[in-house]
Amino acid sequence: MKQQKLNALKNTMCLVLALLVITFVVSCEEAFEFDLPDTGSIPDLTLPEANFSYTPNPENFRIVSFTNESNESTKYLWDFGEGVVCEEENGVIVCGTESTSTDKDVAFVRFDAGEGDYEVTLTALDANDASGTNTQIVEIRDVFVPINPIIENGDMETGFTPSWNMEKFTDGKTTPPNTSSDGSFLDYDGVDTGSKTKGMKFAAGTSNPADPGNRRYAYQPIRVSETTADRTVKYIVEYEYAIKVAAAPGSNITVQILDGHFDDGKDALAANVLTTSVADELLGKGVFTTVKKEFTSNASGLISIWISGETTQDAYIDNVKVYPKP
Repeated sequence: MKQQKLNALKNTMCLVLALLVITFVVSCEEAFEFDLPDTGSIPDLTLPEANFSYTPNPENFRIVSFTNESNESTKYLWDFGEGVVCEEENGVIVCGTESTSTDKDVAFVRFDAGEGDYEVTLTALDANDASGTNTQIVEIRDVFVPINPIIENGDMETGFTPSWNMEKFTDGKTTPPNTSSDGSFLDYDGVDTGSKTKGMKFAAGTSNPADPGNRRYAYQPIRVSETTADRTVKYIVEYEYAIKVAAAPGSNITVQILDGHFDDGKDALAANVLTTSVADELLGKGVFTTVKKEFTSNASGLISIWISGETTQDAYIDNVKVYPKP
């Protein structure tokens, strides 16, 4: 009897030990479930590659925009070093109090210490926290870079309201010139398309100086860099034009750069003119000539493009540009 009790106790202990072993094995499997690679998985051997470029602000050389060009990365840490001030734009702080940022691209970083060479480091990390680092010497120099204005609808490919019309015109028409499919063969980048692009047309009926209340004008305000007492800034206004051969001698398209921005076309007509370009060759509507005219910017940097036609036949203009003189 005593032997039977002993055997029963041994069997119970073996059962308990077996249950403990099973529980331990299952627990271990669960604990390492996400640590073991899946069958057939391939390790990620491509490490993040950190890289960036930077562009100084044309109006304030101390302000620099940084563009992230990293590969194989999802997280970023910028270190702009000493002499850097974190700038706020639209309520957003683009770098922290220690001159660092975790944004992908970082604009409006201000180097208040002024001209010099600054060591900037970008660390790029992937989801596994593998990282790559790129350090560059950023040169901060007080070199004037003139504003390169963007002309809205300068290639005349879309309708001219609101890009080329006056909102108000006392004693005149706010309606801009006509759209046309007889534009230049060149696109805005100067590439021959092999066919006509769209353009702006000055029709004879709306280009008669003897009928000023019916004339149509093209107007666009833009901003350029100011000419100051210490610096003269020169620009080029460029365009292409064509006039039908049958037009009367003296027919032309006139492009002017006005001193200022204007709410009323009447004021634009009376404005001070920075330059005037009169294009009057009668070569045919499909024969476009490129014109470039230099002018000096004003003290405010606020100027306007003003285009008119004086012609007895249709005249066309296309690819209007304004850019700093090279």
